[in-house]
Amino acid sequence: MSLSRNSDLHMHSTASDGGYSPTKLMEKCHQANLKFVALTDHDTVNGIEEAKQTAHRLGLTLIPGIELSTKSSGQSVHMLGYGIDWKNDTLKRRLDRQQDIRKQRLEQILLKLKAAGVPLEQDAVLRYADGGAIGRPHVAKALMDKGYVRSVQEAFEHYLAEGRPCYVKRQEYISVEQAIAWIHQAGGVAIVAHPGYYDLDDQLIGWVREYGLDGIEVYHRDHSREVVAHYEQLCKRMEAETGRRLLRTGGSDFHHESYGRTAAPLGTTRIPDQLTYELLHDLERKKTRA
Repeated sequence: MSLSRNSDLHMHSTASDGGYSPTKLMEKCHQANLKFVALTDHDTVNGIEEAKQTAHRLGLTLIPGIELSTKSSGQSVHMLGYGIDWKNDTLKRRLDRQQDIRKQRLEQILLKLKAAGVPLEQDAVLRYADGGAIGRPHVAKALMDKGYVRSVQEAFEHYLAEGRPCYVKRQEYISVEQAIAWIHQAGGVAIVAHPGYYDLDDQLIGWVREYGLDGIEVYHRDHSREVVAHYEQLCKRMEAETGRRLLRTGGSDFHHESYGRTAAPLGTTRIPDQLTYELLHDLERKKTRA
């Protein structure tokens, strides 16, 4: 299959930890000559309505999405949901609970920052979250505003990254099984994000068989050609063993140009157009069955 830069199915806005509003993000997608995009903010759907309106105006095909934070065997695992009904009441209630957990973590981070001599008011951080999922990048921006650091990267290196003095580990995660069920209940398909980050090959086939995992994010900015080939082969093996066709997706995981490792430009992860069409076909088929 030939690769193209028509699709980017993994990106974040200010509704979670991205650097651009949903409107501005869609405008940047248009400037990058993308045709198919998905907004996949962490644990929130708050940016989708705004992104949808802008995408429609610009002629972009927007797939409503989310990236859920989960734990499996003590390891953090992210689960992408595509084609979800972002107005689904059950999903929104569940996400509100996740937001409460993020607020509790923020309170602990602020206490540690105060002890380190860099006090911040909670409202200064919440202003950046704008009602969406609160994350450490919002704390980093507030630190920049106060003049404590010069960049988001510096905030993480000095205070917020794991192993730094103000890092707080998240205490409560949903399970992989729950994440897949939430996505399915909201009418979407569940895709494990950037599997190259994890050592999960043996678990993936179990998730397909037992929980109904729909596919893998094979193409990602941090996946080398060898890693892409590995997960393509793994998909084929799992299809043969389970008798189920699996979706393959990909994207840049874009946040903002200034975010260090997460600064890969929009559209730089090349994806076969055929895979995007297969995803869209599956989502359309799910709608007609609903």
